[in-house]
Amino acid sequence: MAAPADLGALRDTLAGFAEEGVDLLVVSGGDGTVRDVLSAFPPAYAAQPPELAILSAGNTNLAARVLGSAGSGDAALDRLLRAAHAGRLHRKTCPVLEVSWPDEPGRPPLVGFLFGTAGFTEAKTVANLVVRRQGFSHGLEVAATLFVTALRALVGRNSPIRQGWSMSLAVEGRPAIAGKRFLVMATTLDSLMLGLWPFWGRGSGGIRWLDIDAPPRRFAAGLLAVMLRRPRPWMIRSGYRSGRGNAIRMMFDQPFILDGEAFEARAGVLLSTAGSVTVVAP
Repeated sequence: MAAPADLGALRDTLAGFAEEGVDLLVVSGGDGTVRDVLSAFPPAYAAQPPELAILSAGNTNLAARVLGSAGSGDAALDRLLRAAHAGRLHRKTCPVLEVSWPDEPGRPPLVGFLFGTAGFTEAKTVANLVVRRQGFSHGLEVAATLFVTALRALVGRNSPIRQGWSMSLAVEGRPAIAGKRFLVMATTLDSLMLGLWPFWGRGSGGIRWLDIDAPPRRFAAGLLAVMLRRPRPWMIRSGYRSGRGNAIRMMFDQPFILDGEAFEARAGVLLSTAGSVTVVAP
C-alpha cells in the first residue's frame, strides 16, 4: 500500500510496483487520481500495464461508474479482495485517451477518458460551484457542466460561451476546420452520466468527438435533437459535427479539461488512443 504525495512520488511508486511484478493495482480516488495513475503507467510498465481496480473516493467518479467499481472505503476493498481470491472479478477493457503536445516534445502526455474545451472549460468552473453549493452527490459535475453550457447559450446571447473561442480541429489527418467554437468534447468511454450522450456520426476508432461552432445556430432545436439522440440533417450544415476517430489535432490556446481538471494547451494538442486499460470489479 502507498500514498504518493506528488506526481514524482507516484511515478517512483509505480516503478517499484512494476519491479515487484504487481499486475493488479487498486486506486482509491476520483477521476483525477485515475488520470494521474494512467499517465504514469507508460514509464513504469512500458507496454504491459497492470489491471486497475477503482475505489470511488473523489469529487468526480465518472470512470468508476462507467467501467466498474467495488464502491468506496474499507468495505469495498474487502469485497474486491474476496472476489479476486475467489476468481470472481468482472473485467471491462476501454481505450484510453492520450493528450500530447506535438509542439512541446519535452512535455509528458496526459492519459484519461473525458476531454472538453471551449464552453466546456468555462462552464466547468461554474458547474463546480453549483455542485458544491447544492450538495449534489459526487460525479454530477459532467451533467452540471453540460447543463450550464446549454443554459448560458440559451439565455446569454452576448456571453463568452455563446460567442466562442478560436481554434482549429483536424480529425484523422483530414483538412483542419478553423473558426470559433462553442463546445468541443471527446471521450473513449461508451457512456457518460444520467443517459447523456452528445455524440453521433460515422467513423471508426476509439475516440468519440463532438465539435459545435459558435455562436451555435438553432441551438434549442439542436440541443433537443442531441438529447434525443436523433441528429437532424440540417445540423451538419449549421456547424454541429460529431464522429469517431483515433487521432484529433487541435490548435488553440485556451485551457482544456481532462477528467475534471484544467490544463494549459499553449500551442495545441493531439488527442489519440494510446492503448487501453482493463478495469476489474466484483
